[in-house]
Amino acid sequence: MTKLKPIFRQVGAQNYSKLGLRRKRKLKYRRPSGGDNKIRLNRAGRIRKVKIGFKNEKSLRGLINGKKTVMIYNLKDLEKIGKNMIGVIGKIGNKNKKFLAEKIIEDKIEIYKFDPNKFLKNLENKIKEKRDKKEKRNQKRKEREKKSEKKSEDREKLEDKIEEKKEKDFTEDENKVKEAKIKEN
Repeated sequence: MTKLKPIFRQVGAQNYSKLGLRRKRKLKYRRPSGGDNKIRLNRAGRIRKVKIGFKNEKSLRGLINGKKTVMIYNLKDLEKIGKNMIGVIGKIGNKNKKFLAEKIIEDKIEIYKFDPNKFLKNLENKIKEKRDKKEKRNQKRKEREKKSEKKSEDREKLEDKIEEKKEKDFTEDENKVKEAKIKEN
């Protein structure tokens, strides 16, 4: 039976965000340095320092839940998974991950920290939301086009009325000029 390995942290990681407080990605081990550093001096009650002897047994290294790991980047990698093996999905886009998820469900393959049913459901929801947004944008665009067409029609009607009025006024002015010429003669 293996011993539990202590959690190795950088000095001060429990105090500062930049060293990993509430930020797992920043949690890294750095060797303690400094003349009076109590961790470097191996004082009791301090966090553990990395030393020889904390390594896992060779037979257990690289295993997840006691099973050999296989990295998955495409459908061919899924075929490599056999008995007593567990898959770990690498960086893949959603388009390819969808095919992988369907194949995983079909073949009932064990994958580490990946629920294909949940992934497919979330993907469908995202696609549905995108479609709805696109439809709303198209509807708004059509409404704007209708409004602009209506405005242009109204302008044309106004321009036609103005032209008719001008023609009317012009004909009235011509008639007045003719009447004036007739009176003069």
